[in-house]
Amino acid sequence: MIRRSSTAPGRPGWDRQTSATAAASFIGQRRWRILQNARPLLRTAEPIPPWIHTPEQFIDWLAVRLAPTELREYFRDIEDIARQSCDLELLRFARRYLGA
Repeated sequence: MIRRSSTAPGRPGWDRQTSATAAASFIGQRRWRILQNARPLLRTAEPIPPWIHTPEQFIDWLAVRLAPTELREYFRDIEDIARQSCDLELLRFARRYLGA
């Protein structure tokens, strides 16, 4: 597993707040919902901290809380969801961490 830097700039298509267009806002918020809802249940119900603004920061935060096998399964789930929804950006994101 490759961990990315937490200082990554914001990525297009991953905005958590409203964007210039309604479609871009919907897609960005949808990707964040997928990242958050596909994660395995944590031992403690821990809310996502407000300092997380990029998907890389979210993964860094999640990687500390999960075992390597759980993290790999998480990315496999994300990859499956991306294939089913035809979201190429989400598929690239998952494959980058899977090393595929």
